[in-house]
Amino acid sequence: MKFRRTTLLLALSTALVALTASPASAAPVVASGFEDPVLAVEFQSFGPGQQFDGWTVTSGGVDLTTDWQDAEGRQSLDLNGSSPGAVARTIPTQLLTTYKVTFALAGNSEGPPAVKSGRVTVNGQEVDTFTFDVTGKSNANMGWTYRSFYFTNLLNASATVQFAGTSPQAWGAVIDDVKVDSCLLIICPASAPTVNRIH
Repeated sequence: MKFRRTTLLLALSTALVALTASPASAAPVVASGFEDPVLAVEFQSFGPGQQFDGWTVTSGGVDLTTDWQDAEGRQSLDLNGSSPGAVARTIPTQLLTTYKVTFALAGNSEGPPAVKSGRVTVNGQEVDTFTFDVTGKSNANMGWTYRSFYFTNLLNASATVQFAGTSPQAWGAVIDDVKVDSCLLIICPASAPTVNRIH
């Protein structure tokens, strides 16, 4: 009986530490600035099935590029190569845990349309859509902004995060500095937007 009580107290103590730990103190589940491979040219195109920096192209084409000012590092990703493209990455997740996804957003101002667009899905469920107006922007002044959204993994041991370009032309939305952090549902920021629950 004493052994069981000690084991129970140890388990409760471990759970309490996990519940009170600051999410900011933990390393991100994903931290990707699209820096691998290191490009020796202005851009490199990738098509379906090709991989880079932990991401896989799932449709269309994307361009890894050094052609303009980046949000961090020296490379970023145009979600429209010769056609609208999409990239995905599967990350390990814990049950009933909420995750915050943050990314830098800009647009390729070298061609139309002025307003670039894209969407994000988690396990095939749309969790975010975005637009970026490149009017007045340039390669030297991209006007990077940061976006974030939350999703709660309910039943799965992993989650597949996909970014897709939805602009019709070859000059699309550009993303950089993608981070995924976990936080326990009860201590996620009170100001967080609506959490998407992923089954």
